[in-house]
Amino acid sequence: MKGQERLARLAWHGIAFDVPEDWCPGSLEGDSSNGYLRVEDETHVRMELRWETAGGRSVPVASRLVDAYLKQTCKKLPRGSPEATLDRGRAVKELAGTDHEAFTWRTGSFSAHSLLLVAEESRRIIHLRVFFDDGSDHKALARTIFGSLRVAPRDGMAEWAVFGLRFEAPSGWRLEQSALRTGSLQFLFKAGNDELEVVRQSLAAMALGKASLDQWVQRAFAKGLRGFRCTSRADSYRGHPAARCGGELSLRARPLAVFRKRRYATALAWHCAEADKLFAVRSESERADDPRVERCADSIVCH
Repeated sequence: MKGQERLARLAWHGIAFDVPEDWCPGSLEGDSSNGYLRVEDETHVRMELRWETAGGRSVPVASRLVDAYLKQTCKKLPRGSPEATLDRGRAVKELAGTDHEAFTWRTGSFSAHSLLLVAEESRRIIHLRVFFDDGSDHKALARTIFGSLRVAPRDGMAEWAVFGLRFEAPSGWRLEQSALRTGSLQFLFKAGNDELEVVRQSLAAMALGKASLDQWVQRAFAKGLRGFRCTSRADSYRGHPAARCGGELSLRARPLAVFRKRRYATALAWHCAEADKLFAVRSESERADDPRVERCADSIVCH
């Protein structure tokens, strides 16, 4: 790996690692239990990540999973393909204490440095492959990527990072929907009836237009704030202009309200002029001034 190569964090469903800054997701599929992520640069597929949740009573052993993977891969090779060269049994020092195996596969069709890891707590089987061409095996880069891998939540929060937006959301909450559009990123998480939504909008001055920050956050969360009697106020957050709003779900929006617990919306938005971006976090829960909004917002690096 080039000594000056800049790295960026990539995290999806709580599986996080570093990649070169010019690599970005080309495909995102699945959920926290099973899924696939493909990472590309301008010309090639550079990496693949697959994960699945182990069934049965016992958690499988990484080395046996590698045995099975190599056996199946060999069966899929075209007849007459050159024999594959394998380098197995390597460990990644940064992953000490977790069941894993790093190995390299070289053949005529493709060559890759691979890491297979079994996350005991979540029972997820995680397989990363960093592809390389003959004469440029990217061994140091693969070692850096593997060593940066994190698969366990920290203090009850799971890491998310994509297209330069990095934040933490409560572990165990499901990603209900995401919108990854040019200039606009939006994530909606759910757990039971509770919601947490995270938004980043680029080209802040253009997005705001003549609107105030308070007006923008009400517009950005128009669907999530519908039915709530919200009040808002201007504020400062981490040295940036900010707006906070929140309120209780109206009786009209709560059928049989006398038998239902009260519901509250809490939202925080700020304008980072240094990054020329708008950031916002919203929750819906049974807690007024939900502290999870502040905790999620605090995890965002805006500039």
